[in-house]
Amino acid sequence: MNISAAVQGKYGVFASYRQLFESREEKRRTALTPTVDADDPLGTLIGSVVVRGEDVHRLHPSLEEALERPAAVADDAPDFAVHVSLSTVGRTGYAMAATRILQAKNLRPTRDAVSLLHALTNSPYATARALQQLAAEEKHRELRPDELRYAVGMLDPDQLLSDLPPTVGRIVQTLLTAENRLSQRDLADRADVSAQTIRNYRNRLEAFDLIRIDENGYRLALSFQTTSERRDPVIPTVLKENQTLLDAADAFLETFLLPARYGDPDDPLGGVLFWPPDPSQLLAHPRVGPWLRLAAALTATGSPGNNRAVQMGPSLEQQALSQTPP
Repeated sequence: MNISAAVQGKYGVFASYRQLFESREEKRRTALTPTVDADDPLGTLIGSVVVRGEDVHRLHPSLEEALERPAAVADDAPDFAVHVSLSTVGRTGYAMAATRILQAKNLRPTRDAVSLLHALTNSPYATARALQQLAAEEKHRELRPDELRYAVGMLDPDQLLSDLPPTVGRIVQTLLTAENRLSQRDLADRADVSAQTIRNYRNRLEAFDLIRIDENGYRLALSFQTTSERRDPVIPTVLKENQTLLDAADAFLETFLLPARYGDPDDPLGGVLFWPPDPSQLLAHPRVGPWLRLAAALTATGSPGNNRAVQMGPSLEQQALSQTPP
C-alpha cells in the first residue's frame, strides 16, 4: 500500500515515486527534475484507499510509519514531500451512507437517526445494509424512529456495537427486535447470555438512555412499531442537542466508578470531569474508551485525532505556508 501511494503521489506533473524513491540509476538519470517552490514544497496524492475490517484502527500507527518512508529516499532527490491525509470514518460517512440509501426510498435521515446509526452500527456498510431493508415511500418525508428500529434490528449482532463486548451487541439486537418489554429472563434467553451479563451492562446502557427498565421489564429507548409510538416517538434523551459528551461521560462514570473515585479530581478517570473538564481524554482509554466513543457518537461529538496527515518523502527544512499553524 505504501509503494502504491508513492506511485500515486505527484508534485505538479512529476510522479513522486520516480523523483523521491526510484533506485534504478538509469531511470533517475533520464527523468526530468521539478523546480521546487520553497513556499509550497508539498505534493498531493492523486487517489485514495479505503481500508476496512475489525480493529482496523490498530493499523494506524504502522500505516503512518510506512507511508512516511515507503522506500529509501534517493540521495539526490528533490526537496519536496507528498501530503497524505489519514482519517478514520466518522459521523459524516454514516450520514452520507444513510442519505444515499434513503434518498432512493423518498426518505431523509434526521440528526437523531444519524447519531443512532453512527453509535449502533459498526460501519457505514452496515448502515447501508440496514436501511436497504426499508420500503420506498410515495411522499418524501423523514425517517421515523420505529422504522430505524426495524432496519437496524435486521442486522446481525456482530454488526452492532462492535467496539464493545459481543454480548452487548446481542442484548441490543434482541431489544431491537422485541415487540414489547422483556423480562430479564426472557432477554437473557433470547440473547443467549446470562442474567449476570445483563446486570453487568445494564447500568452503562441506562446511563446513555439506550435502554429503559421498569417493573415491566427492559426495552430499547426507540419507538416500537405501534400507532401510539409513531405519534409520540421514543428516542434516547442523550440525543438532544443540549446534551454533550461531558454530560454522557458524567452519567457513565457515575455508574462505572466507586463514589470515592468519581468524586476525586486526581483520579485518572474521574478527574476528567473536574475543571477544566475534558472527557475526550478517555476516548482512547483501553477500558472506558469504547463506551466513551459510543457516547461521542450519540452526542454528535467529533473525535479529535480522526484526521492526521503524514509527509511522504524527505524531511523538509521549510514547512509549506499552507501547513503552518497560525
